[in-house]
Amino acid sequence: MPETLNLLLTIWGVSYSVVRETLVSVGFAFETSGLTPHTLAQVSEFTPVAEWISFLKLVGSVATPILIILIVWTFVKFFKLAKAIKLASPTQVTDVAPVESPGGALQARWNEISRHIESTNEGEWKFAVIEADKLVDDVLKSAGYQGETMGERLMNIDKSQLVSLDVLWDAHKTRNRLVHDANYFLRYAEAKRAVKFYEETLKELGGL
Repeated sequence: MPETLNLLLTIWGVSYSVVRETLVSVGFAFETSGLTPHTLAQVSEFTPVAEWISFLKLVGSVATPILIILIVWTFVKFFKLAKAIKLASPTQVTDVAPVESPGGALQARWNEISRHIESTNEGEWKFAVIEADKLVDDVLKSAGYQGETMGERLMNIDKSQLVSLDVLWDAHKTRNRLVHDANYFLRYAEAKRAVKFYEETLKELGGL
């Protein structure tokens, strides 16, 4: 719509410039002709000239409202056309591809994650959370969700597309704390919860 307004303002500006230049030219011609208002009055009393002036007045009185109507009609049609083009513009829709069927490589990776989360070693809990995050991100990419990073992909997903979106965000934040803070102490309950959230998302996407 801003482009439409700019176009209308441009048309208006050009029309104003044309009218202004025309009036200036007429004024200049009047000044250089040596005619005075008295002379013009005498000329206008001459019958052929008077008839011609009356005819021009009649044409002007008829043409002016017609031109106004045409201008208004043109603007209305232009706005309707702009609105129709805007409505006809295709909405960007992301086609979500089916994920890999349960079992196979995905299941093998998940089994490895499950083995690490059941360990008594904090380092293995961290590994399980980070690997679970990678696994879910791979599934999201293969499903066609757009974004350069997992965070961007999650922002592009609507809650209606993924019911477990909120818990997935929670798990991803846990993963970010681990990656960006090497000294972060990961409690087992926190690690277990994050892996559980990743599992919920994978089941919803059909990966497990």
